[in-house]
This record gives sequence, C-alpha cells and structure tokens, in this order.
Amino acid sequence: MIRRRGYRFIAAAAAVCCSFEAATKLTAVCAFAPPSSSSSAAAAFLSSRKDALSSPPWLPTSMKTMKPGTSIGQSMSMLPSTLMAMEEPANSILYTILHTPTLWSVLAMTSIVALLVVWEETIHNIRQNTPKAIVPVIDSMLAEVGGLGFIGLFLSTVVTGGPLGKIIAILSEDYLGDEELLLEAFEFLHTFFFEVGILFFVVVGVTVGAVLEEVNKLEEISELALDADGDGEVTLDELAEALNVTSMIVDTDGDGILSDEEKIEALKSATSSNNFIDTIIQEKSMTEVERAGECLVARERILGQFPLPQAFEIEAYFEKIFGENLEETVELSPVTWLPLIPLIALENSVDLSRDVVSASSSNAFESCGYFFATPWVFYPTIFFQGLSLTWALFNYWKMASIKKMLLPTLVTDGVNGEAALLPPRYTIDEIRKDFNSSPSIFAWGEQFFTGGGAKTSPPRNAHEELFGAVGTKFEHVYRDSIRFSSWLCVALIVYSTTQIVFRDMEALYLHANVGNPEGLVPELIMWIIFTASAVFQLSLAPTTFLNFCFVTSVEEYVRRDIVMEVLQEEDLEDCIVSSAIDPATLEMETQEAG
Repeated sequence: MIRRRGYRFIAAAAAVCCSFEAATKLTAVCAFAPPSSSSSAAAAFLSSRKDALSSPPWLPTSMKTMKPGTSIGQSMSMLPSTLMAMEEPANSILYTILHTPTLWSVLAMTSIVALLVVWEETIHNIRQNTPKAIVPVIDSMLAEVGGLGFIGLFLSTVVTGGPLGKIIAILSEDYLGDEELLLEAFEFLHTFFFEVGILFFVVVGVTVGAVLEEVNKLEEISELALDADGDGEVTLDELAEALNVTSMIVDTDGDGILSDEEKIEALKSATSSNNFIDTIIQEKSMTEVERAGECLVARERILGQFPLPQAFEIEAYFEKIFGENLEETVELSPVTWLPLIPLIALENSVDLSRDVVSASSSNAFESCGYFFATPWVFYPTIFFQGLSLTWALFNYWKMASIKKMLLPTLVTDGVNGEAALLPPRYTIDEIRKDFNSSPSIFAWGEQFFTGGGAKTSPPRNAHEELFGAVGTKFEHVYRDSIRFSSWLCVALIVYSTTQIVFRDMEALYLHANVGNPEGLVPELIMWIIFTASAVFQLSLAPTTFLNFCFVTSVEEYVRRDIVMEVLQEEDLEDCIVSSAIDPATLEMETQEAG
C-alpha cells in the first residue's frame, strides 16, 4: 500500500512540474500583450513583436533554422502533422505543453520508474506463486542481472564514456581501422552475455518445472493408471500389469519360495543391453506411466531398506532432492563464461573484419555469407556443435544406464503369475563387472577433468563403482557437466539465431546486397541445423537432470536427512522404528549436504 501511494505521489509531482512550466511560458508571452478583450488586438500586438519573438523557445528546431525567404507553407510543412492541424499553434496550450522540454524529461524518467515498478511487481508475484524448488533459480537470476548491470555501469562510466574510452578508441583506430568499432563491440558483447544469462535461467526454470510436473503427477498416475482395484495402494501385481513387465520362470524348483539363487538367475536373464543408441531410444520413448512405475519400484526398494510407514510419499522425497540439486545447478561463476569465448570470438571476428559490430549494425549485410565461406570460422563451429551434441547425449546415456543398474527389476513369474521384485542389477557382481559407464575416450576425459578420477578418488561401495572413471567425484562433476552443457546450448542458440539466422533471413526477404551472395543460402541452412541441434540437446536436459537426481538419491545414496524431513512434514516420524536411521549417520549426512 505504501509503495502504491509513493507511485501516485511521483506521478502527481511530475504533472505539477509540467503544468507549472507550461503556465510560466504562457504567462511570459501574454505579459507582453496590452490589456484588451479583443483577440485580434492581441494577435496584432504579437505580430508587431516578431523581431523579439522570431525564435520562441517552444518552436521546433526546424522552424528556428529556416532560411530567409521560406514561405509560410514551407515552414508549416516542417511541423509534425498533428500540429499542422492547429489553427493558432502559438496560442495553443497543448502546443506549448508538447514543446516543453521538462515534459519529455519527466516522461523519460517516469518510463524508467514504470519499468522498475513492473520489474519489482513481477518478481514479487513470481516469488509468491512459484514452487519452493524453483526459488533458487529466481535468486540466481537476480544475482546475475545485478552482476551484468554492474558491468554495464562500468563500461559506460569507465570504458565507453570514461577515461579508458580514448585508449580503446586509439587501439580500435590503429588495429581495426575505426575508432568506434571496439567500443561498440564492448557494448554488443555485454548485451549478448546478458541475453545468454537470462535465457539460461529461463531454460533452467522450464527444465525444473517439467521435472516437478512429472513428480507431482506421480500420485495421480498411481491412482488412475496403476491402482487397479482403487484401494489407494499400488501392489506389485497391479504395477506389473500396468507396465506390461516381462514374464519369466523365476521359481524354477516350483516350491513357491524365491531363493536368492533363483532371483539372481532371473535377473541375469532379464538384463538388457547397455548399447548407447538403444539406451537413448528406450529412455526417450518412456511414457509418464512407466516413469511413475520406476519411482514406485524405487519406493518399494526404500521401504525394504528402512522400516518406513506405507504412507511414505516418494514424490515429496524426490521433490526435495530436485530442489537441493537445483540450487547447486543454477549457481554461476565468472569462470562459466570462459568456454564461450573461443566460439563467440571466432564468429564475431567475421563482423569486425568488415567494420560490422553485430547484426543490428547498419552495414550488417556485408558479413552475410562469410560465416560459411570462412574456413577458420566454419570448421571450428562444426567442431563445437559436434562436441556439444556428443556431450549432451553422453550425459543423457550415462544417467539412464546407471539408473537401469540401480532400479529393482519387476517381473511376473511364468508359473504362478505372481509379480516378483528382483534386486537391482548392480548387486550382482558378475553383472556389475560387465557394466561400463565410461567407455573408450570418455574415460580419459573424465580422468583428465577430475584430476585422476577413480584413480585418486576410488569408489567406496558397489553403488559408486557404477560411476566409472570419475569415481566418487561423480555427483559434483556431473552436476556441473549438465549445467555447462545446457549453458553452451543456450549460448549457441542465442548467437546463431540473433546474429546469423535472423540476419540472413532478413537479407533474403529484402533482396539486399550482401557480402557473399553465393554463401548466403548454405550459411542459412547450416546455422538453422546448428540451432535445431542445440534445441534438441536442451530437450534432453529435463530427463538428464531427473535421472541424475535419481541415481544420487537411492540405494547407498538414500538421503536419510531428507527422508526424516518428509516424515516430519507428514507427521509420520513417530511411525518409524528408532533404529531405522542411525543418529550419527544422519548428522554426518546433514553436514555433508550442507
């Protein structure tokens, strides 16, 4: 309420200032006129004072600089069309107000204040209506906007309009041939960084929103698609029927009891291939019901590990896991920008070498076609695009393949038709030793970027053996890997579309003269393909992030502190056996999480 009253006060003060200045001007004019009730007399007086009022302050500049001999019709044509309709502009209050400099100064400042008000109200409403897990995205976005705002202030006060401006201009003149080119490049790159940062947070928000939507649908899917008898509880038989699981003979001796040996043999038979392409296709084609089934299978496994009440909500557990990982994912450091420098510098050099700053420059079409025709720009771009695609696909495949090893296997006994929940594949030594999540060159890359990987940080249990060459650093390294991969995709999309694709499309539409006509169409086609590839990579991000959270929160990585939080929120903490969660273990895990 106080804030809104302040806004009204500012608006009223601005109106008073404008009215006061306009009234002052009208009073100053009328003060020279003799007292008379005749408007014609006043007009005659004003015309006799044409020397004193030949250039009044309220006239447009074009009228003040008329050459001698300019006709009245020519002078009137210099006025805006809205003012030409006025019969007596010199005596019009509206005309005087519109030509008051204070009015336009107030309007400019009011517009800025209005934008700040819209920004403040928008952030306030978003915070009020945003799930708790997405709040870190908003906080990081505000911090990034503040950092980029500081850079803009520094550039305007110190570089472009400050003491370094002359130095930058001299360097630009000596090495680029235009003293303004480097200064304008600073402004363009700062704007580009700002666009990439904001779009990254938008993408992260959409990603997490999609993940949370899947989690929130879990209970609904369980009730509608999996709970066949409607008793509010999904049994293994109902789950097996809904998911059309594999039917096999598990109870080989027919004694009605599944021994560990029988489960192991059945699990070996049910183990599927870890082929790169097959795993990606299988994961990409999963339905919502199948994902809900995975979570419920994981819930059964957790209930088997800990004596938790049947009312334990697995979706609440995973939602907290997502929120915690999200807070780490959206934290950006200045180092994050470093991988963008080589690619952006190469492509921006095509513009700078032709005295073009960006796609918004007046001579921007001079660079069209040269992004494709310049080998030392085009081939590195293909390399970066291939690297980005491989990186995103590998992240996707690694998370999906580890998840398959950690999930219990649900099968139907071919003899009695009963559903059986087999232990996760990783618990079988023979299957675990054959599994490799770091094939060929990827193992070298993981060891290189982690300072030795599993050699310096060996796995502490069978769960961590699934992480491959990265060792115990998996959680930290692959959270950053997903973040940087998404960051690179966003940067590629922003630059490719705003600086190349849209420019080439505009040149084709306008039939404009371009720098390299022969390379224009191939360039447009290739960069559209690059953009589509980056969009596809971003489409993998929600599932990659979902699976990452899964593999770091089940089996040996079950977060006991978060389990207790969920139970406390559901008022179920008294239903758990006191020995189920060791206090010392809980305290240690809480400290590690913090």
